[in-house]
Amino acid sequence: MVRENLTQLLSQLSVQSAQGESAKVETTCLQLLENGCSEPGLILKNLLVAAIHQDKYQKGLNLLKNYKHLDDKFGSELVLEKLYIFYKLNKSAEFEKLYATVTPLNSNTFFEKTEREMRPLRGILHVRAQFCYKNGFYDEAFQIYHYLSTHNSDAFDDEIELACNVRAPLTGAPHLKLKNDLVVNSETTSYDLLFNESMIKCARGKHNEAIELLNKAHDIVKQEGYETDLDTIELQLAYVCQLKNDKLDCKKHLNNLLSRLAPDSPIYLLAKNNLKAFTDFSKYTTNLNLVMRELNLEKVNSINLQHFTREQWSILNRNQLFLHFFNNSSVQSKPTTLSRILSDYNNLIDDVNLETYRTQAKKAYHHALSMINSGVEGCTIGFSLLAVQLLVIEKQWDNAIRLCETFLNKLWERSQNVRTGKHHVVCYILFQLYNITARAHSKELLLKKLASESKILPRDAPFWKHIAFQYLECGDLQNSKKLFRQILTHDDDKFIRHILADDSINIEKGDELTSGIDIESLILSSADALDSHGARKRQNVNKIQKKRQDVRRKRRAQKAKKFLETRVTSKPLDPERWIPLKDRTTYRPKKKQQAKQTQGGSASKKAEQSLDISKKIKKSAASKSKKKSRK
Repeated sequence: MVRENLTQLLSQLSVQSAQGESAKVETTCLQLLENGCSEPGLILKNLLVAAIHQDKYQKGLNLLKNYKHLDDKFGSELVLEKLYIFYKLNKSAEFEKLYATVTPLNSNTFFEKTEREMRPLRGILHVRAQFCYKNGFYDEAFQIYHYLSTHNSDAFDDEIELACNVRAPLTGAPHLKLKNDLVVNSETTSYDLLFNESMIKCARGKHNEAIELLNKAHDIVKQEGYETDLDTIELQLAYVCQLKNDKLDCKKHLNNLLSRLAPDSPIYLLAKNNLKAFTDFSKYTTNLNLVMRELNLEKVNSINLQHFTREQWSILNRNQLFLHFFNNSSVQSKPTTLSRILSDYNNLIDDVNLETYRTQAKKAYHHALSMINSGVEGCTIGFSLLAVQLLVIEKQWDNAIRLCETFLNKLWERSQNVRTGKHHVVCYILFQLYNITARAHSKELLLKKLASESKILPRDAPFWKHIAFQYLECGDLQNSKKLFRQILTHDDDKFIRHILADDSINIEKGDELTSGIDIESLILSSADALDSHGARKRQNVNKIQKKRQDVRRKRRAQKAKKFLETRVTSKPLDPERWIPLKDRTTYRPKKKQQAKQTQGGSASKKAEQSLDISKKIKKSAASKSKKKSRK
């Protein structure tokens, strides 16, 4: 009886697997495992595949725990399924531990294996590449996808899908290079390929080309009727328009998404976050609790494991932390750098919203100095940058420079031969502060310290390009050209080639360099040509002062008009109105003025009569005669 039931179940499993009925496959596999079967490893494999097809990854992990005895025995046959479940659930430690057991993929020469040897492992390589992309290991993901695309002679994978996968890591690491860029023509009908290529263009700062490719992909998807992909493309269009500072088009795309999507969908939540970014929050009038409720942060946290990459989740998490921070809520110190920085700052400052920037800058400066003296590891760099930002707001340039220089000196003392990416950020800030305070000598000293770093990585090419231009500004042409030659090996820039050219730049070459600049588009995008931030600020201040002066003039004119209307003009004018007040006949000095008369001052008539000596003598004689008569 049991054997007949098993035979029926196995036949049902084959039919259901062929038709793709994952729910029925799951039920059949569970019955087979409970009743006992001859191939439990294969049945457990089909059970995990059915759970994966239904996006029940947590249930798949629970099945592995429930049937641990089968996993221990047939675990080598379930590597691909287990890796995929760990990848989907963000179980990084479990994924790395299991992946380390695959020996050929962890040797230094696994890319040198023949295609026949690597054929059974292609699925594991695909999962590993997806895991690397999701967790930000773009170099390894690009290397794996490049290997899979160049070793696909038997057409194991779709060529267009592989081309899309190869381009995916370039969206997060623009310094990686493809041998051949995509050529868009009438035969290019894959909207996935156009979408990935547009993301690469966006990462490299070519926003107009990215929008052009996205519009072509949008037209293709609209014809084919894929609603989910249509929403994804429109969200990317809004993001590129936001980077391009085209606020009207960005808000248009975001409002379109919000009007047609369900409030709990991931794209709706992302669109809501991006739309709220245009709102200027006030620390006095904005109800941040209501804003967090509108953003539906609980739903965002629940869908993190499946829909967001580590970088995307990091951005959303940072936004949440800042909202809690400015809402004066307690920020817990978690493993992330930002949470530890905000937690320390929250304990340092009494009230973030009410305490003045000057007081906050003073406290942050002294706390950052104490952290740097203790060490430059951990979140010291983050808190120091926060303190520098507050000092810049208060225009305390000396303290900001002192803090950055102290951090750099401490970093170079601790690691004399090793350079990290931390000092690049601090150097950017120091160069800007030196330019503001006109410290040319300090800039030259910093350039001498950076000259000891001879190795230039592709990802650091923008930083060293900035350093080369700093050399050029200081007049050090030799070091500038030396750096530019090294940068050309990683970044082929036509401007650098013209700088390194031996012949002088004439007017024709200048026209050639500026021929691609669209001035009208710059004007339309509200970009002010050759206008610094300070000049714009002064211009705005002058406009405000002019308005205030106009208002004052109008008020004075109105008051004078009312005063003249009420004034009585029938009274005769005083003929002595042009004589000083003290010289008029009607002038009567006060008693204090009569008692105190300064030297050289004008005396009154009474005071002048008192100076007459003849009257004084007569007065004294009369007083004597009176005294004698009394005796």
